Amino acid sequence: MENYQAWVQDDIAPFSNLKYKSIKYPTINEKELIIETKAATLNFADLLLSSGMYQSNPKTPFVPGFEVAGTVKECSADSKFAVGDRVVAATTVFRSGRHGSFGEYCVASENLAYKLPEEISYEVGAAILMSYLTSDFALHRRAQLKKDEIVLVNAAAGGVGISAVQLAKIEGARVIAAVGSDEKKKFIQQFEPDLVINYQKENLKDVVEEKFGKRSVNVFYDQVGGEPYEEGIRLLSSEGRALIVGFASGNIPSQLLSYLLVKNISIMGVFMISFENDDKEYLETRMKIIFDRYLNKTIKPVYETINFDEIIKYLELIGSRKTIGRIVALR
Repeated sequence: MENYQAWVQDDIAPFSNLKYKSIKYPTINEKELIIETKAATLNFADLLLSSGMYQSNPKTPFVPGFEVAGTVKECSADSKFAVGDRVVAATTVFRSGRHGSFGEYCVASENLAYKLPEEISYEVGAAILMSYLTSDFALHRRAQLKKDEIVLVNAAAGGVGISAVQLAKIEGARVIAAVGSDEKKKFIQQFEPDLVINYQKENLKDVVEEKFGKRSVNVFYDQVGGEPYEEGIRLLSSEGRALIVGFASGNIPSQLLSYLLVKNISIMGVFMISFENDDKEYLETRMKIIFDRYLNKTIKPVYETINFDEIIKYLELIGSRKTIGRIVALR
């Protein structure tokens, strides 16, 4: 096969410049897979990638798309996978690869690919993968969350935020869900957080302190950055932990170290992808636990499915904070 069809970014430019066109079929390196895309998840990071603002940027032309659910098309002779296996995976776009999941085929690392149980559909697998694995890694591995601790989740109605709320509740934590609209406030109630705050209308500090007391938050889960991050940091207790998952606001905060020192606060980076080589067995074990939790109905991914030709439209909605849960494009 010489070429395949995909949403291609020819230059570093807004995501709206993506064109559905032909691109050269990839070759794979050691420990990589070529996957036939069945479902691709849209992420805020796709917007950053297209505009050259992601932490690692591929050479143009490239195909965006960080997550995939599909079937193995090609693998190495000594691979633990076989052609035809159903999998979910993170594509190599994370490390400047050119063949993301917004096309007929994509390239993924074997160390970030997981066999998808037959009982789980491609769309569910795509909706679960990075959101739940990231939140599990953040809360379980990085924060080592304990029962009855108080967790503040920013952007709680997004795909990653919803997973953090659910997984924190499973661990017996008390959860504060911070959202940006009354619609999202009503929506997130179904997951039974202990407190829900619309930070567009309510004062986060005042509402949290009225319910739980001054500087009562043990773990702060932040994907936003900017002012919401600054507000959350001020609510952390002594020996509180801030989990830095992303910067959806586009504003990367600079931290005043003297405040961290006198308040005994820890700032923890959350980049699960780095475990591709550091501890891939840990990630695989946790992914199996997450799949089991879905099959046992203890987690409930929230997602909307769209057609592949709607990707640009829905990337725009993600950028304007108008989506709830995850968006999964089906082929």
